[in-house]
Amino acid sequence: MTNDPNTDTVQTDELADKLIELGFFPNAFLLNLNRKLQVPNNKALPAPWNLPSRLFRYPIEITDAGDGFTRLGLMHPLLADHPFVKDVETALEVTLRPDGAPNPHGHSQSDTALWWHAVDLVAAGLWRELLETAAYTTRENIANAVWYGLQYSPHDGKTNGHLTPAEGRQMMQAVDSPEPSDQAATLLDFSTPHACKQDGGRESWPINGGSRDVFRRAWGIIIGIERGWFTYNRGGFLNWSEAGRCRYDAGDRSSFIETSGQSAFAF
Repeated sequence: MTNDPNTDTVQTDELADKLIELGFFPNAFLLNLNRKLQVPNNKALPAPWNLPSRLFRYPIEITDAGDGFTRLGLMHPLLADHPFVKDVETALEVTLRPDGAPNPHGHSQSDTALWWHAVDLVAAGLWRELLETAAYTTRENIANAVWYGLQYSPHDGKTNGHLTPAEGRQMMQAVDSPEPSDQAATLLDFSTPHACKQDGGRESWPINGGSRDVFRRAWGIIIGIERGWFTYNRGGFLNWSEAGRCRYDAGDRSSFIETSGQSAFAF
């Protein structure tokens, strides 16, 4: 409810009241807290809507545009075909705006939701399904998901978990991102390697920084793993290898000496 400054009456937020009345929310507190409409857990969905993507699970954004009245909007225009969206539109007798529901400052969660779609599917091992539903996100988000998916191996460090470099390559090719010709330079995009002490005195070499170009940064991780510059530690996290640290220290030199004392070429 809101007070109308031009009258002595109290105006009712009819849309919010109807959302509660129809059972989409149990009360106004949770409506204002969640600010998204969630597909019921017991609602069966056909493909691709059954994918474990937060974009598909929370397709409708809810905001108060600053006047005390609730507004609804789609997290992505193509969600107009989502079965749950159709259910909501039928129940409320409205057509939801396709460009989200921006807050008083013009911000919508829709941009974040496009990232959810990419990262959720990669984390679930569904990178092929991500490429099949690429229209629901962006090339940049897919490249960032490649970078994310190669950061950690939930196994023993010998095999990748979310993605392999070969799968990352396929994803980068699918978003029309050619491999950089200056492979060594992609390594130098990352911050200087520094050791960190872990519990028990173990040493790790986390990988930080990287190019601001999300495509180049993703390629840097792929190439670094393939060339042995990055490797997974015992905890499954991607780290600088000894070979990678030596290569980084070599900078632009055409050859360098590895810590073993063996001469190597700086490709």
